[in-house]
Amino acid sequence: MQRLPLSYIKPGMKTYEEVVDANGRVLCGKGVELTADHIKRFEEFGVTFVTVEGNPVKLPWEKELEEELKELEKRFEGITDENLLEIKRLFKEFLIEKYQESQSSEKQSK
Repeated sequence: MQRLPLSYIKPGMKTYEEVVDANGRVLCGKGVELTADHIKRFEEFGVTFVTVEGNPVKLPWEKELEEELKELEKRFEGITDENLLEIKRLFKEFLIEKYQESQSSEKQSK
């Protein structure tokens, strides 16, 4: 599953969950293959994000796990304070779990 800005939504993508407007009105159900008309309607009702199945778009701010871990190592380079090293360890654990959950979600949606 991937939560995308509306500008990244393309016809043919499938909704992972219902699409609702700011007032909570359901505009589209779960598992619906989107069309240009759906996307236009979402724009008209002020929808800014849609959650779709899979991971169809590589967003500019998304990074692979290896890149994230490399940056983490670089940020903590030379640090010897035990408290900060514990924060680094916890953050590394978080990144790995996030990546594993993402991979699991992708496999389930296929």
